[in-house]
Amino acid sequence: MDLLSKVNYRAFSDLQLQSEFLADTVAQILIQQIATSGSATLAVSGGSTPKLFFTSLSHRDIPWEKVTITLVDDRWVEPSHADSNQQLLQNNLLQNRAAAANFMPLFRSGLTASDAAAVINADFADVKQPFDVVLLGMGNDGHTASLFPCSPEIDQGFSTQDTYLATQPSTAPYSRISLSAHAICSARHLFLQIKGEDKHQTLQKALSAEDQLSMPIRHFLNPTTNVIWCP
Repeated sequence: MDLLSKVNYRAFSDLQLQSEFLADTVAQILIQQIATSGSATLAVSGGSTPKLFFTSLSHRDIPWEKVTITLVDDRWVEPSHADSNQQLLQNNLLQNRAAAANFMPLFRSGLTASDAAAVINADFADVKQPFDVVLLGMGNDGHTASLFPCSPEIDQGFSTQDTYLATQPSTAPYSRISLSAHAICSARHLFLQIKGEDKHQTLQKALSAEDQLSMPIRHFLNPTTNVIWCP
């Protein structure tokens, strides 16, 4: 059996083409959701791979004032910190036409990630859910969002009905706030954007077995998940 047939897989020759396809697809979904329900929600991941997608999407002609954008996860650092996903979004996605979107950050100054989780979940109680679009990335250890195999909170991440939870990976710096598996799986449209031969091998490994605690990404790999890869 071709392992890639387990997901809705599409390969691109380079990052530019992959990013343009993703921007086209997400823009169409957001426009349709706004036409249907009057608003749309988008949760995205950080990292270097989605930067071109962010820039491309930011130029799209979408009623951005009706779109709420947030993060799949963030490191518990000030938004001015170089490792902040909030800063990444502000510099790359919340620009151009997309500057009119409603952005909901995760970081709460003066609180620990654990203390902030309840505050964040209360704030998101007023946000339309499930999210219309969730964009995931994937580490070579099989983590996605900030659901790490090494994290003591991984069981909670799979079981909680809350939208967000705090995590503390042992193999990566910083406390984190992450979408729960429940929130990710509930998304109307779920995308996994990956780049590089190493990530392709990790994807194949994830698809070849079922232990979700050792590779949390496995929890989200099914025929409705849109996996897009480029070298």
